[in-house]
Amino acid sequence: MASVTVESRLAFSIDRILGLERPGNCLKLHRPWAENNVESENRKQQQQLNSQPTSNWYIGRRPRTAFTTSQVNILETVFQVNCYPGIQLREQLAERLNLDEDRIQIWFQNRRAKLRRSLRETRLQLVQTAVADLGVGHEVIVEHTDKI
Repeated sequence: MASVTVESRLAFSIDRILGLERPGNCLKLHRPWAENNVESENRKQQQQLNSQPTSNWYIGRRPRTAFTTSQVNILETVFQVNCYPGIQLREQLAERLNLDEDRIQIWFQNRRAKLRRSLRETRLQLVQTAVADLGVGHEVIVEHTDKI
């Protein structure tokens, strides 16, 4: 029974989805809530050093992440298989794509929103087409009854 559980957990690994499985691949997990204070302080200092002077409107706002075409292609491939990836899959993607895990989480949230918006617009177009067809059919019926 344990082997079934392990297989089902690994079904959504990034390497399996992309067909690039490598045996013995160990990843360092991204767990910001488990960092010790020294690592946290070092990260904050590094972020302050890397920050660039900006206008008042941008104070406190993180710079926009520019995804490369290859990163987007991989994210889209994973999205087609699993649009709600767990923390382990997001961490694998983060390491593979050289991005932060939280940026990947936000990308998936935005992609799901885009999918919902697209479906909503498609349904609206279908309704508009159906209403337009009914309107044309109604005019034909009215004209036909007037002639009788």
